[in-house]
Amino acid sequence: MKNSLKVNWLKIKDSKIVLYTLFITLALLWGLSFFGTKIALKELEPIEVLAVRWLMSLVLFGILVVTKVIKISYKGKPVKLLMLAAFLQPCIYAYFEAWGIDLTTASESSLFIAVIPLMVIIEGALVFRKAIPLKVALGILLGFSGVIICVAFSPSFSVGGRIEGYIYLLIAVCVGAMYTLVSHKLAKSFSAMEVTFFVALEGAIFFNGIAFYQGYGLHPYEVFFSGGVGTISLIYLGIGCSFMAYLIFNFTLSKLSAALATCIQTNLITAVGVLAGIIWGGDNWGWYTVVGLILIIFGIFESSRGKEEMK
Repeated sequence: MKNSLKVNWLKIKDSKIVLYTLFITLALLWGLSFFGTKIALKELEPIEVLAVRWLMSLVLFGILVVTKVIKISYKGKPVKLLMLAAFLQPCIYAYFEAWGIDLTTASESSLFIAVIPLMVIIEGALVFRKAIPLKVALGILLGFSGVIICVAFSPSFSVGGRIEGYIYLLIAVCVGAMYTLVSHKLAKSFSAMEVTFFVALEGAIFFNGIAFYQGYGLHPYEVFFSGGVGTISLIYLGIGCSFMAYLIFNFTLSKLSAALATCIQTNLITAVGVLAGIIWGGDNWGWYTVVGLILIIFGIFESSRGKEEMK
């Protein structure tokens, strides 16, 4: 009876319905993170926000481990590769992304981030010698075209960033793609829970170390325990975006190829971000929004058709 239940659970975890439900959840968590971050930044500096959200994720993990709700073990596993992955993201990726966004326009930064699926293909081919099926490549190109149309044809589109900002964003894109590929490789040895715990551990140490070095001290935690709107936004960012979203992302990477998982994730997050901006942020929209979203949806559909070819 016990074995039967285990087999059924595995089937449930690998089902398309579960995977795409998780992708939609991930898109909602990360796609709406802009609003939480915007609120938190009214009272804190970017490095303070990162410090609090990753320490909160680590504390939550610690509670679950101590109470034995989850079990993690790194004995006899390639921990050095895991340390590299966690250093790539969130540490290096978030640092360069934050500086890049600060030195460029919102339009430019969104276009750069949308390049990550394409960079996964390039780095996968160069570093890991991975061939990408035509359906997946076509889906990624369709999705990227949709992002370009959504952003470039918008009346609010502008180009005026500093060259350093472009360099920082390019580094972030390369690092984000490499994390995706390494994390996918780690799925053979580690569970998604083990990978995400280590990501939270390095993120908490890295960002809190920088925050203390820059002289912020306990200020971010004073804001967190003040009980205001900033507290709610930090809880959302820490539990929703750093804990749940990364756990879901690492889990989907263990079930799908790096290129396919990143394509679906990036396109869904873009779609959620665009719709959220229109509904709650008062952003402009028009034919370019409709055409762009249609291409993004078709991109997700087309790339998902290549799932079986990538096993």
